[in-house]
Amino acid sequence: MKAKDIIAIKGGGTLNIKEEASVQEAVNELATRKIGFLIVQNSSGDVTGVMSERDVINKCVHEKKDPGKTTVKEIMTPRDKIILGFEEDDIQSIMNTMTEKKIRHLPIFREDQLTGIISIGDIVKVLLESKDKEIQALSAYVSGNYPG
Repeated sequence: MKAKDIIAIKGGGTLNIKEEASVQEAVNELATRKIGFLIVQNSSGDVTGVMSERDVINKCVHEKKDPGKTTVKEIMTPRDKIILGFEEDDIQSIMNTMTEKKIRHLPIFREDQLTGIISIGDIVKVLLESKDKEIQALSAYVSGNYPG
């Protein structure tokens, strides 16, 4: 299975925030939507970075910055430092990248176009569903109810 398949299963699209927004606004968005990661855009709509819960904790709370007065741009991970995945990456490659880099979200690109985000939860869900199907097929085979 490839990144593009996972994006198709979960539905494409990303949740975005403007870099001029306050960290408090971003935290409200994260909490309301029950997510941990936002794509950051400039006023032209270009992707300029990403912001995760860890960015909020490490670059705002830990440094005792006021979330209402600190902008997302001040704490985001800038685009040139983002670890990327690509639509043709397979699930094993994605898991290896996330494990090695100790990240929980991976922006997925087709060439220079962002097509979605894959989280570690998405990976776990896909793997569990795959294993469930395999178990059902093996159970059917063992019980003699296998259609093939």
